[in-house]
Amino acid sequence: MITRFRCRMLAILTTIFLAASVHAQDTDFQAGASPYTPQQLQELLAGQNKQGVLNFFGRMPNHTRGVDWFYEHLMIYIPDQDQYYTVAVVCFSQADGRVWQVVCYPN
Repeated sequence: MITRFRCRMLAILTTIFLAASVHAQDTDFQAGASPYTPQQLQELLAGQNKQGVLNFFGRMPNHTRGVDWFYEHLMIYIPDQDQYYTVAVVCFSQADGRVWQVVCYPN
């Protein structure tokens, strides 16, 4: 009886810990001290495969459309406009599955 209770508690605590750590990764990227510019994102991600993009963002995209991945809730700074954009669309080439373009949008 007590062992069963301990197992359930351990399972609940593990679930809470995993959910908190996933949220923490997302928050860390969004709240970075120096946000990326669209040009920096393009330079960092161009030529990367899907695993490289996942490693960079530290999470799955918010959604996909065709071969494009949409990352939302980001902090992308546009110096010319002194404005922050919050969405990055990572476009993969159908030929080789590598990033060929990153497009950023305001929310």
